[in-house]
Amino acid sequence: MTTIRGFEFPDELFYLLEHDAWLRLDADGDATTGITSLGAHISGEFIEFMAKPVGTLVERERALGMLEMSKVIRSARSPVTAIILDVNERVRADPKLINSDPYGEGWLLRVRPTAWQEESRLLVTGTAIPAALESYMAFLAETFGEAAP
Repeated sequence: MTTIRGFEFPDELFYLLEHDAWLRLDADGDATTGITSLGAHISGEFIEFMAKPVGTLVERERALGMLEMSKVIRSARSPVTAIILDVNERVRADPKLINSDPYGEGWLLRVRPTAWQEESRLLVTGTAIPAALESYMAFLAETFGEAAP
């Protein structure tokens, strides 16, 4: 587990950091995706998750659905091109799970990657996580100043 500035990033996950998204490739070849602990912190308290319908093909970095906070709506982005298989109904009923347990009960969707071999190389994982996170956090600090984590 990599922890930087109080934010946890499990080493076995794959990250699309610029969109605060994570993906776990599961044993069956499908994947689970969600929002990082940093993304949950930056966004504030989630009040609704509106996913695209099951069966939808979503391209890499495109919206899987919308996340609503008290004053903002943002897209939940896909780390890879994938078909939506399942929506976490617990998160639909209690979106605060995204904030309290982003890598566990707060997952958003199960998906079937369609170009895993090509696109997985574009994600950050394992030993590359600390340097990529420090770079991303430096970008946030330059962009948002003192408001950045």
